[in-house]
Order: sequence, then structure tokens, then C-alpha cells
Amino acid sequence: MRSRPLSSTTEHGQVRGQILVLFAGALVTLLLVAALAFDVGMMLLERRDQQNAADAAALAGARYVLTSGNFAGPCTGAGGNEAATAACNLAVSNGFVDAEAFEDVTVNIPPIQGIYEGLPGFVQVTINSTRASIFGGVIGKAAWPVGTFAVAGNQPGIEVSFGMLALSPDGCKAMQVACTGAIYSAASVYSNSDGSACTDGEAVGFSRTGGGTIDLDVDSVCASLVEIQNKGAGELDCAQQVPAPRLPDPLRFLAAPAKPTTLPAALIPVGHSDVPPGNCPGTNDTVKPFKPFEETQTSSCIIDKAWIFEPGLYPAGIEVKGPNAVAYLLPGIYWIGGGGFRTTVDGSVISVAAGSTTTSLATCQANRSACAPAGGIMLYNSKLPTKADGPISLGGGGATVKLLPYLYPFGDPAVTTDDLDLVIFQDRTVCQDVTLNGSDSSANSIRGIVYVPCGQVKVNGAASVFTLDQIIAETFYISGNNGTVNVLRESGINAEIAGVGLVE
Repeated sequence: MRSRPLSSTTEHGQVRGQILVLFAGALVTLLLVAALAFDVGMMLLERRDQQNAADAAALAGARYVLTSGNFAGPCTGAGGNEAATAACNLAVSNGFVDAEAFEDVTVNIPPIQGIYEGLPGFVQVTINSTRASIFGGVIGKAAWPVGTFAVAGNQPGIEVSFGMLALSPDGCKAMQVACTGAIYSAASVYSNSDGSACTDGEAVGFSRTGGGTIDLDVDSVCASLVEIQNKGAGELDCAQQVPAPRLPDPLRFLAAPAKPTTLPAALIPVGHSDVPPGNCPGTNDTVKPFKPFEETQTSSCIIDKAWIFEPGLYPAGIEVKGPNAVAYLLPGIYWIGGGGFRTTVDGSVISVAAGSTTTSLATCQANRSACAPAGGIMLYNSKLPTKADGPISLGGGGATVKLLPYLYPFGDPAVTTDDLDLVIFQDRTVCQDVTLNGSDSSANSIRGIVYVPCGQVKVNGAASVFTLDQIIAETFYISGNNGTVNVLRESGINAEIAGVGLVE
């Protein structure tokens, strides 16, 4: 028996019923989305008002923060703290009352979060509230929490001590410690980088990997703008400050030394009677003369024996090459006009006292590893229009490197002059590497400040000890095979954080 077919009237009724159901479902969805959008919009408006109130309250408190004591708590307990009271009064005038059940206004002097955490002269205001939802109840959301904070300061400058500072704002692993080297520092280690230059999807500005070790004094910190990468079998033994304030370059106004207008005197032999080699001061080689400073110097001054050098202009750089090569540097500034300053194949470099002679250096020459450095020198690595710049590379293998810093003037002489212990100063337009290699035959040291505003400082060790005081560079790569690098921070300069007005 055949079933009776549906009539057209029945078919049309079913279709209309389906459309009605779909329309009703879509209408409910649209209403739900619109309701939630309304709630979210109201919450964002509330957050904006809350942030404006927190900013204004923090600024009000900053007016009195230098004459008020520390404070931490809600406005209901602000009491006699003038800065906290001023902040709370401003919050109330903007409609945020700590006494209300759905609002909390707290003041912290010094701040307890953000990059100014724990620093004196700053006040933090935090406002948290709970606002009833208008339509969120349909999805079980009866209220929306909203929270903001602001930090203001009344501090012309706060000095921050450090041993190592990576200046790059975006370098990938701007402060990188790898391999099995060990870094011991008496002062903090800072990275200014947010790691945004990393191409592997992970922004890293400060990194310790492999078997490397970073061990800082108890009062020092490993500080980074973003999270510190800590991987491998080594150890990161330091208090971590993340996020940390981005430290300004404390030597950004340091004036470069003037280019000398005369050339240095002839090299003096130590322990031999050779004439100075070609391209070196005092050479009698007519094919490779040491040319006047206004001419093009085609090649570096390369020595393979022990010589005493005078400060002055070296138009094409210096290379100390071979196990018998020693550059004894008399006190002063060595203005490198190109080619860099390098020790290769175990060449040594030692700063010596003014007036040193072949006779006075005989004991040092006999046992270079026990030789005590003297005087004070600065290598200024620059370039000339006719000669390209080059890197600085010191130490390695059986080399001895012992340098004391030059007292370099810093500041306005009419007001005050602070002499800096400066040993390496790289021209801001020169972005070459500065490599300091440890030696397995002696404990090497480069005292004072190493300043490389554009370029990477590489510190390597090989079963050795390399002693430094302070390094300021664009980026760092610290590595080595069982080598130890000591950052003593017995001399150096502090960075200054300016915090006047609303800072966070």
C-alpha cells in the first residue's frame, strides 16, 4: 500500500516552522553578542576612568614622596603619611573610594611591582573594582573585575651600580653566557634589550645556557627588561629583577679624545738590538715607512719581538704577533686610526710606568706572567678616512695581558671634572668586536672601564682567570672552556635613572 504524499500546504508549513526556529536562534545569539559587547564596552570605559584616576593619584602623592616615609596599604590606613593621603584624596575626588565594598585603593611607597619596584622616591597607586554586569548574567557572569596601577616619581636621578651593561634595546640575547665559562661579579649585570630582534619567535634579551655559571654578590642582581633565559647544566646564582628599568648609557656624553697631530717616537727594543720593523714608528724600511699622520698608512705596525711603545696616533693599527712579541705600552692614549689592535699567536701586551727602559723592564721580560703592570693607558679604537676600522682582540693561548687604565677627564671642567678609569674606548661609529681571551699560562687583567657603545664584547676563558672592572657594550657574548671571568667593580661609573612625573 502506497503512502499518501504530503500536500503543498503541509510542506510550506514545515518550512515556515524551520525558518522560525532558525530566526529565533539567530536572534538570541545576536542579542547575546550585543549584550556582551555592551558589557565589555562598559568595562573598558570603567578601566579608562580607573587608569586616569590612578595616574592622577600617583602624581598627587609624588609631590610629597620625598618628605614622607614608606607606606604600604589601603587608603583607610593612610593616616599621617602625607604622600599616601594626597594620593587617596585625589582618588576619592575622581570617584574611587577605598571604603566602598566594591572598590579597593592601595598606595605603596616604594612601589611593589613594575620596573621601579623597591626604588625610593616613587609612589604606586593601585585601584581594583568589581562592577556588576548588565547582560553578562545570561552566561553566568554576574560581575566584571577591573584593575589598574600607576607609578609616579619625584626623583631627579637614582644611581644604579653595575658591573656589566648591555646597551642594545632589541638585540637577541644581548647579554649571553654560554659554554662552560664562569662569571663572578661583585656588581649587577643588566640587559636593556627586549629581545625583539630574535627571529625564532622567542624574545630573549638575557640568556644563560649550557654549562655556564653566573655568580653575583648577594646584593647584586641579574636584571633584564624581559624574562631571563636559564637553560642547561650550569647555574644562575643571582637574584633576578624582571622587568628591570632600561639603564641609560652613563657615558653617552663622553667626549672622544682629539686625534693627535704628531706621531709617536721610535719603538725601543727590549732584550734585542733590532731596528723597528716596517710600518712601525722609527723604522728605516723605505719600502714600508711609518707615514706621517696626514698620509695613508697601508699596513699595521706588526711586531714579533718585545718593544716599548709611546702613546700617539697609529694610523693603521697595531698587531703583536708571536710568543716572543710583547708590546710594553707607556702611559697615555693610543689613538688607533684603523686596523684595530690585536694580539695573535700568543702575543702579549703590558702597560708600564713612564720612563721605562730596556734595563728597567729586564725582570718583567724574563717572567712576563709575574710582571706587575704600571702606568695607565687607553686604547681608543677609531678610523681615518683613508683606513677602515678593525677589531680589538687581546690575549689567548700563552699570552700575558696586563693593563692599567688611563685617567680620562669626564664632565665640564668649569664645574667639575671626574676622572674615569678608562682602558678601552671604541669610537661610537665603529661597530667592531672587542675580544678578550683568557690565557692558560697566567692570570690576565684589564682594569678600569671597557666602553664599546657600538659592538660586541666577547670574553673567553680557557682554564684561566681574566679580571675586569666594568664593561659597557652594545652586546655581550661570554663563553669559555673552564675559564673564569672576575668582574671586580673596584672602579667604574653608575647609571642614573631619571624619574620625575608619571613614569609607569
